[in-house]
This record gives sequence, structure tokens and C-alpha cells, in this order.
Amino acid sequence: MAREFLDRLAARRVFGIRPGLETMSALCEALGHPEREFAVIHIAGTNGKGSVAALCDAALRASGYRVGRYTSPHLVRVNERFTVDGEDVSDETLGRALDRVEAVCAAKGLEPTFFEVLTACAWVIFQEAGVQLAVAEVGMGGRWDATNTIEAPLVSVITHVALDHCAILGDTLEAIAGEKAGIVKPGRPAVMGAMDPLAKAVISAKAADCGAPLHDASEEISVAVSRRTVHGQTLTCESPRGTYPAGLTRLTGTYQTENAATALCALERLMEQGLEIPPKAFTEALRTVRWPGRCQLIASDPPTFLDGGHNPDALRALRESLKSLHVRRRVALVCGFCGDKAVKDALHEIAPLVEAAWTTRIANPRTLPAEETAVLARAAGIRRAVPAESLEAALEAASDWAQGCQGTVVICGSLFLVGEVLALRGEDGGAEGLDPSEAVRAP
Repeated sequence: MAREFLDRLAARRVFGIRPGLETMSALCEALGHPEREFAVIHIAGTNGKGSVAALCDAALRASGYRVGRYTSPHLVRVNERFTVDGEDVSDETLGRALDRVEAVCAAKGLEPTFFEVLTACAWVIFQEAGVQLAVAEVGMGGRWDATNTIEAPLVSVITHVALDHCAILGDTLEAIAGEKAGIVKPGRPAVMGAMDPLAKAVISAKAADCGAPLHDASEEISVAVSRRTVHGQTLTCESPRGTYPAGLTRLTGTYQTENAATALCALERLMEQGLEIPPKAFTEALRTVRWPGRCQLIASDPPTFLDGGHNPDALRALRESLKSLHVRRRVALVCGFCGDKAVKDALHEIAPLVEAAWTTRIANPRTLPAEETAVLARAAGIRRAVPAESLEAALEAASDWAQGCQGTVVICGSLFLVGEVLALRGEDGGAEGLDPSEAVRAP
């Protein structure tokens, strides 16, 4: 059924990026503005927004609220994009939401893009499920993103901004930060994570221009790590409100301390508006949160880490995370990228740890051929880089190499690759194939 959901969207043949909110606004109006029936935590950013969304969702549920969460992309099944009370929605729920959206599109002559339809389905699902709070992640950018039909969020959150999607968002940090800052709303509180000074200046100016109180999570929240292993880390967070109980989380990357600070800073903005979120709820969120494919240990013999990092900033963070876990050398890399990414620069960040690499295509029309990825890997400083015939062949070769020298396998390069690996392992319900949102570009 979830496959049928995607096939129905594929049949519409309206994909890609289309600047402007006119169609999405008209669609929301035709649906009776379901997005106004619940309060929203709106999250944009380059890296970390998914982890922040997952932490906020978990903390709000631990506080007793009925919560919806909308994120993208999915890794294995489209249902992952929509959760209610921590559970992926059913195929039947997806089908009903799409029926309603398609009916108003036909009645009003609207031709929304793939992502606009998905977003409208999210608003319908949350309305019909009676959620009190929704955590909504921007798909790309912010200013023209379909989720930006949210008019008055409880809080707007911008996680770490880095160079990515440059052809669409701009090729400077200032330009990208300007697009992300488009979710900041007049008079509504905003939170930003640890930020490059150039991006911080843009976001600060946007908040000042529209009278939005801005909170810098890196200044207001401190996070101490008392223990870190390949299975997780113990975090203690402190804010002007006091010290939160220590919590053990399965989120292992060093960058997750930054994400925890950003999430907690956002939650405290909700507390200021009267929401009851006990300190123990955030500790419970750390304990229960699950966000696959982020420095995730998926096998122990040989040790194998899976990470969706695909830009230089993300792979730099992955390298530091692996070093903190004492993974310093004898790394066998398996990687695959979309062709529109800064692949050489990204691989340059992880290259100091890598002794051998196997490159692969990903199940996406924008894939970079394995041979080209191998060339870029060698140019980035990885002397041994071998193109593999398939992902399975790359994984087998890297695993055999690592076992032979007591090394470690690291898989990275694209969230699409993460989804393929999880599907091969039979996780999250099995594979559904190519996401049609990536199959066709808008005319």
C-alpha cells in the first residue's frame, strides 16, 4: 500500500523544486487549513535538524502530549516521514490522506509538487489524528519550503548551517542562512544551534527585522559528556533553568551534543509559553530517541558504522565522532553520492582515517557512477579506492578487508545509501525501491 501511495504520486508527474508558496497556500485553504489545528515546532538547517526533531518529539511525548512528526526523506518506507505518538502511520492512513488531498486538487485545478502533496498529507494526518503538537522538519531551505505555510509556530529552530544544495540555495553560507532564516516569524521565538559567524549574523539580522526573540543554544545550554562508547553516550545538560538529570542516549556522534542543546533550548521556549515539560521528560527523550543512520553501529564483527553524512561539514563531524570512539585508522570506507554534491571536498574530510575505499552507485537517478566516485576519492587523498559492481559487493569486500586487519567499516555518502543498507539488513519493514520524488524533475 505504501508502494501504491508512491506510485500514485509518481503518476502526477509533478516533481522537483518550484519556488513560491502560492500553490501550497491554495492547497491548505482548499483543505480547510488543517495546519492551523495544532501547534508547531518548525525546524530548518543543513545538518542536525532530523536529530533535533526526533529529540523534541520524544520529549513532548514523554511529557504526555499527543505529538505528530513530519520529516524527510524516508530511509526505507515512506511511512517513516509521518509519525503519531512515536509510531509510523499506517498504509491506510496514508491512503486516506492522499484521497483527500487529490480530491481538492481535482476540484480546484491545483498541481502541487511531490513534496507539497506530502506536506499536505502530513497536515491532514495530524488534524485527523487529533495531535496537539507537531514537529515539522523543512524539506530544503526554508523560505519557499512547503512547510513554511505554518504561520505562527511555537518556536522556529535553525540547526547548523553549512554548504549544501548550493545550486538551489546559494553558494555562500550567508545565502543559505538567509533561506533557512525564512522560517523565522514576526514576534515568535527562534532558536539557532551552534553557527558559523557568517550564518549567525544573517539569522540574527532576520530575527531583529521581524521582532522575533532569538536564542543561541550554544550560549544558553551546556552539555557535558560523562561517558561515550560505540553504543551511546551519557549527557548532562545545564541551562538557566537548572541542571537536567543525566541521560544515556543511543545517539553516538559527538555532534549530537550540539543537537541536544538545540532541542533543549527549543523545548524551553515552549515552557515559557506554558507547556509543562518536566526535566525528566528530556532525560527520557535521550534514552528512547531513535534516529537511524547517524554514526550508527550496525554490526560488531567487524565494527561497522552507518552515517548519512554527504557534505564536507557532515563528514568532518563524522571523522571527529569516529576519533572520539577511538576509531583512528584501518578504516574500510563504503561510499556512494548524488552527483550534485561536493564529493571531493566531503571525502577529503574523512580521508585521514581511510586506508581503503569501495565506491558504489546509489538507487537514485542523481547517483554519481562508482567509477567517478573512486576517481574523486583518490583525488581527495584515499590512495586505494575501488569501484564496486553493487552495494552488496562493496559491503562484502570492505567487511572482508576489515576482518583481515582488525579494522572498521564506515558507510557514508547519502541518506539514500543509508536506506539501501537498512533495507538489505531487513530493517524498518524492507525496501520499497526508488523514491519517485527523485525520479522526475519538474519541467
